[in-house]
Amino acid sequence: MKKTSILLTFFLLFSCTDSKLVNNNFILINKEIKNNFIIKSFLDNQDNIDISKLKGIKIINFWASWCNPCIDEVNHLNDFAYLDKENFDKIIAINIFDNLDDAKEFINIYSAKFNNYYDETKTIPIEFGVSGVPETFFMKDNKIIYKFIGKIDLNLLNEGLAKTNDFSE
Repeated sequence: MKKTSILLTFFLLFSCTDSKLVNNNFILINKEIKNNFIIKSFLDNQDNIDISKLKGIKIINFWASWCNPCIDEVNHLNDFAYLDKENFDKIIAINIFDNLDDAKEFINIYSAKFNNYYDETKTIPIEFGVSGVPETFFMKDNKIIYKFIGKIDLNLLNEGLAKTNDFSE
């Protein structure tokens, strides 16, 4: 068991992706989320949500406290959330591969002001096909349309939002 934990930790440390190292294309996924996945809010005044019941366009960003590109993304996600009032409810950031105390500390230190949740089940990344952090998924009416691997910025958030809005089967 200890050997498995060490290997998993090694994999996760080196799976942290930076957009400079990967192709900056959006990957078409077109997959409906059918399973109920409840994610817990970090804030007492914010409801937990079921990912399988999301409507409209949502941007799901997976992050971890130990991920340097995730730190770099915070200001871009904050800017996106606050430049347009409608964008605030579109962002759902989910902490994965982490413990709760480290995730809370990250939110406080880096002033992450967008919607942040914690994956207690450790199963949501499997359903989404997350290979590392950060990764951002663009959803439309409970369906993953695009995936972006690596650090995302304000321009890429807007591009992904436009691509998802224009998507039709």
